[in-house]
Amino acid sequence: MKRRFTITVAIFISMTFLVGCVSTPMTKSSSKSSSGGKVAAPASYSQVPASLRGPVKEAEFDLRQARSDSKLAEEKVKLADLQKEWALLNDKNAGYVKKLAEVRERKAGIIVEVKMAEAIDNAGLGDKEQSIKNVSNLRTKELDVTIDEIKIQTDIDTTELKLKRLDKQIRAQKAAVAKASRHTTKTSKAGKSGKKVSKKK
Repeated sequence: MKRRFTITVAIFISMTFLVGCVSTPMTKSSSKSSSGGKVAAPASYSQVPASLRGPVKEAEFDLRQARSDSKLAEEKVKLADLQKEWALLNDKNAGYVKKLAEVRERKAGIIVEVKMAEAIDNAGLGDKEQSIKNVSNLRTKELDVTIDEIKIQTDIDTTELKLKRLDKQIRAQKAAVAKASRHTTKTSKAGKSGKKVSKKK
C-alpha cells in the first residue's frame, strides 16, 4: 500500500512538471536588436489588440532611426579617415615639390659654373690641365644633382598617383554618406508621419 502511494505521488509530480513545460509561452523573432541580432517577441504579443501596439511601433521606429544614425556616423568616420590620409599625403607631396625646386635651383647654379669653366678653357685662360679638371668636377656635381632630381620626381609621380586613387575613394565615400543621410531622413519622416496618424486615432 505504501509503495502504491509513493508511485502515485511520483506520477502526479511528473505530470505537473510536464504541464508546466507545455504552458510556458514560446518566443518568436520580430525586429533586429541594437546588437544586430533579433528582438524576441513573446508569442502572446500576436494577441495584443492593434489599438494597444502604438508604443511598440514607436519604439521600433526609434530602433530603426538609431540604426540609420549609427550607419551614417560610421560612413562619416570612414570619409574623415580617407580625407585625413589624403591631407597627410598631400603635405608629403608638397614637401617633395619644394625639395625638387631646391634641387633644380642648385643644378642651375652648377650649370652656370660649368659654362663659365668651359668659357675660360675655350679662351685659353689659366692652366689647361686644371681647366679640364674643373669642368670634369662640375659635370660630376651636375650628374649627382640630376640623379637626385630624378629620384624626387619619381616620389612626386607615385605620390600624385596615390592622391588620385584617394580622390576616387573619397568621392565614392561621399556618395555613401549622402545615401546614408537620405535613408536617415526618410526613416525620420516616415516615423513622424506614423506618429501623427497614431495621435489622430
